[in-house]
This record gives sequence, C-alpha cells and structure tokens, in this order.
Amino acid sequence: MLGIDNDKLRFIKDLVKKSYPYECCGLLLGMNTSEKKVIEVRPVQNKNTDRTHDRYEIEGKEFVKIDKEASKRGLQIIGIYHSHPDHPAIPSVYDTEHAWVGYSYMIAAVEKGEPVDVRSWVFNEEKKQFEEEEINLC
Repeated sequence: MLGIDNDKLRFIKDLVKKSYPYECCGLLLGMNTSEKKVIEVRPVQNKNTDRTHDRYEIEGKEFVKIDKEASKRGLQIIGIYHSHPDHPAIPSVYDTEHAWVGYSYMIAAVEKGEPVDVRSWVFNEEKKQFEEEEINLC
C-alpha cells in the first residue's frame, strides 16, 4: 500500500497536466515501513529526448543526488511517478523491462491534457510483472 495525501497527489496531477503531451517523471520520497508513505514529491527532468511522448528516463546522477539528500533527512526514495499521455495508467512493456524491485511506480494517465487516472504498481521479481498496489489517501 502506498500512502499519499491529497495535496501531493494534486501536485502530481498538476505536473502531468503541464507536461502534456510529453511524459514527466519524478521521485517519491518517504518512509518505507509497513505502509509506504509519501512525504515529498520531487519532480525531475525527463532525460529521454528521443521519445518524450511515451518514454521517461531519470538521470542516474540526479537519482543518487536526491537519494543522498533524502537520506540526510531520514527519508528514502520509495517510488517513481511518471505520466502516460493518452495511454492508460498501467505499466508499459518498456516500464516492465526497466523496473526495479522494492519501489512503487505511480502512473498518471493523461487524456487530452487532463489527468484521468492515477494508479500505483510494484514489480514482482518472481513473476517478472507488475502488480497493482492500493493507494491510500491520507
């Protein structure tokens, strides 16, 4: 289960709306206890310049930098969010091929510039596929 408050979820929806028709992405910082709870949303630049309409890429240096900053504050990266312009909020083949175990993958579907669905997923290493996780609005 992934806990997130309405303000942070609205912030993500605003970001995906502004970036349409391109994919945007960012990191979810928080605590990974019995329930993962998002404390902070950190937008990052989509480094994929070839297929910005259906791919995202987070630069490794940026990931490490944010992870170190979070750690100093007692937080950690618990997930990654990205948008799916004019595509459902389900992981793509590309998403599956590049997934890491242990992270929540929040996907926001955006149709014609409007966020329509937000879902979260975790990668099951044994099954080599994503499983949906519940989003708890707190």
